[in-house]
Amino acid sequence: MKAITSIVCAVVVAMGVAFAPANAQQNTDVGFTIPTADELQRAKDNRRSQALAERVARRVMSAFELYEENDIAGAIRELNEAPARTDYDRAYVARFLGSMYASLEDDDAAPGQAIRYLSQAVDANLLSFNDHAQSLQLLGNLYLIQENFEEALVTLRRYLQFTGEWDADVLVRMASAHMELRQYDRVIPFAEKALQNMRQPHRNPYVLMIAANYEAGKIPETLRVLERGLEALPGERGWWVQLGMIYMLNEQYEEALSTLRIAYDAGYLRSSNDYRALVQLYANNSIPYYAADIMATNIEAGNIERTDRNLATAARSYNSAREFARSAEMYGKAVEFAATDSDRRDYYRRQGEALLLAQQYRNAVAPFRAAIDLVASGDDAGRLYMSLAEAYFYSNQYRQAYQAAQSATRFDSTRRNAEGWSRFIRDTAERRGSSI
Repeated sequence: MKAITSIVCAVVVAMGVAFAPANAQQNTDVGFTIPTADELQRAKDNRRSQALAERVARRVMSAFELYEENDIAGAIRELNEAPARTDYDRAYVARFLGSMYASLEDDDAAPGQAIRYLSQAVDANLLSFNDHAQSLQLLGNLYLIQENFEEALVTLRRYLQFTGEWDADVLVRMASAHMELRQYDRVIPFAEKALQNMRQPHRNPYVLMIAANYEAGKIPETLRVLERGLEALPGERGWWVQLGMIYMLNEQYEEALSTLRIAYDAGYLRSSNDYRALVQLYANNSIPYYAADIMATNIEAGNIERTDRNLATAARSYNSAREFARSAEMYGKAVEFAATDSDRRDYYRRQGEALLLAQQYRNAVAPFRAAIDLVASGDDAGRLYMSLAEAYFYSNQYRQAYQAAQSATRFDSTRRNAEGWSRFIRDTAERRGSSI
């Protein structure tokens, strides 16, 4: 990954791509505060230390041994028989039962039971500091699993305010809950707060901010988050493509081209759409040779579907780049995959025209004749006969050129030009001592 990242950064510098500086607020407001260190210590000092009744403790130990043996059902039965009399005993047993039910993966009713018992445990507010904190966190996670996002947010907030720490993982879960509720404006501060409390940047907060801004229709903000994300995590392959696409949406075509070219050089493009987007950007930025070369290369490599449309796109770009022989070659390949006679005729015609421009006049004859053979009865073939006459004429085949021009006189669209062209061919042939 280090090598890839170094290559990408070098290409960024070489291509002049400049990301906007990170400008996240360092004291992001998420709508609530947590205790200071002194307040937290006082709360810990004031929390009573309690012990289980002896008979309850024996049941708990027996349940724990069954749990260690993976006998969850047995552990639950043992806890249900615990003679809990005090509020603390009941809260402790409820916490243990909630944890047991939460570990049952194949029981659809288990999460609901886990939530019920854990709610009893935390509402009592009698457990030790660590047990109460763990119960709050597990309860919040269960609400998330059950897609009860409102209760998850309330519970996870209670957890943060109880522990007095900005737990980055919990903040990400809260951002995810707001995302599920489509509260996009609330996603951002929680994701930002998570980033500020991570030792190393992680992709998840950025993913949430990208999605929230995009869903809210905030394209410039989406761009800024993607830029920040790539500045922090340049090896995130998919973000390069996303950034290029968002630049396109924002009509920043030069930036889109630079970004997708970086992704292409680093091997980050994955789908046919990614490659074709880069091709389109080169074409739109009047760089047809690269558009053609990338299309042709990746059709050959199997990254882009080998269809007549894609091959014809490469051919058109080569033509725009004045690479006429390459254009003719690609049109010839497009013919092989065309589904209709109409498309085949069009590709043959374009192949012939490209060969004329490449001054390969004799080679142009065959595609023009093939196109004429595909003209439906009653259709106008005048232009094709005129092009065929040109190919014959410039390859010094005057008799064939004259015959083709004469054929073009049968069609209203080309009659007048064909008659003049026929006279010119005849006169030229006579001057050069050739017989028509």
